[in-house]
Amino acid sequence: MNFRFTEEQSMLRDMARRWVAERYDLKRRKAAAAGGFDRAAWADMAEMGWQGVALPEAAGGSAGGAVETMIVMEEIGRGLMVEPYLATAVIAPAALMLTGSADDDARLAAIAGGRLVVAFAHDEPGLRDPAAPRSTRAVPVGDGWRLDGTKSVVRAGAEADCLLVSASMPGGTTGLFLVEATAPGITRTGYPTLDGMTAAEIAFEGTEVPAAALLAGAADAILAALIDRAITAELAEAVGVMERLKAATLDHLRTRRQFGQEIGRFQALQHRMADIHIACEEARSMVIMATVALAEDDVLARARAVSAARLHVAELAMHVGREAIQLHGGIGMTDEMIVGHGFKRLKVIAAGMGGNDLHLDRFIATAEQSNAA
Repeated sequence: MNFRFTEEQSMLRDMARRWVAERYDLKRRKAAAAGGFDRAAWADMAEMGWQGVALPEAAGGSAGGAVETMIVMEEIGRGLMVEPYLATAVIAPAALMLTGSADDDARLAAIAGGRLVVAFAHDEPGLRDPAAPRSTRAVPVGDGWRLDGTKSVVRAGAEADCLLVSASMPGGTTGLFLVEATAPGITRTGYPTLDGMTAAEIAFEGTEVPAAALLAGAADAILAALIDRAITAELAEAVGVMERLKAATLDHLRTRRQFGQEIGRFQALQHRMADIHIACEEARSMVIMATVALAEDDVLARARAVSAARLHVAELAMHVGREAIQLHGGIGMTDEMIVGHGFKRLKVIAAGMGGNDLHLDRFIATAEQSNAA
C-alpha cells in the first residue's frame, strides 16, 4: 500500500508546519492558554483552510478526509497549540455529516469559516468507558427536549458557542444533541488543565432545547465512530508533540557542553536519541494504520486498529516524554522549556479516551469476535 502523501497533502503539511514554526512559539502558547485559546490564531487557521480540510466544498471546505485531518493534527501537536480544533473541526462536522446534514449546512460553513466553536460534552463523572450509557437524560417536553445531567472535563467547554451533547433517551438508546452553550439551564465552570489547556464542568438543569437540536435519537453507532475518529486524531497530535520533543532534545545535545565537548558526542546519549527517533517512527506508523482503518466498513476491524494504535502510541509517547526530560536534566521541567509542556500534553493524551485497560479489553474482544465470525 502506498502511504506517500499526494501533492496537495504535502502542500498542506508544509504550509501548516511553516505557519506553526513562524507564528506559534511558546510565548504565544502561554498567552493563548491564559484566555482559553488564541482567537487570532483561530482566524488564521480558518483562512488557511484547516477547519475545513474534511468538510464538503459546498460548506467552504476542501473535501479531504481522515488523512488530511491527521496531517493538520500532527502539526497542531508539533506547535503544542491549545486551540479547540479536535472537537470543532473533527468531531462536530463528522457528527453533523453522519446524522444526515446537507453539504451546504450553515453550521458546517460556520465551522469552516472559524465562526463557530463546538465542545464535545460526552464524558461524565465516574464514567471511564466512552461507550457506557450516559447518566445525562433527555426527555420529551412539548415540541422539544429537556436535558438533565452533568458533563465533566469538556475541552474548551467554557469558550464554546455550541455543545455537542450525548444523553440517554427514553428508549434506552443514546441521543446526540447540538445545543447553544448559552441556553437557559446550562451552567459552565471553566478551569485550566495540566497540559496548559482549559476544560469545564457543565451542568444541565432542566435545559429545554428545540426538536431541531436532536441530531440523532439512536446515535450509539455514530458515537462509536466519532470517538474512534477523535482518538486517531489525538494520536496524530501526539506524534507531532513527540517530534517537537525529539527536535528540542537533539538541539540540546548538540549545544550543551560537558567535559569539554557537546554531550551529544557521548555514545550512550546517541543510543537514547536513536531510541526516541525509532519511537516517533513507530508511533507515526500506528497512526497511519488507524487512520486508514477509519474508512473500513468492518466496524470490528476499525475498533481493533484504533485500540491497538491507542495502546502502543500512548506507551511510545510516554517513553519519548520521559527521555526528553531526562536528557535535558532538571531544566526540562521548567516553564521556560518546551519539553516540560510537551510532556504534560502527552501525559493527558495517554490518559484520555478510556485509558489503557479499556482499550486492551476492546482489542482482545474485537479480535475474538473477528476470529469467531
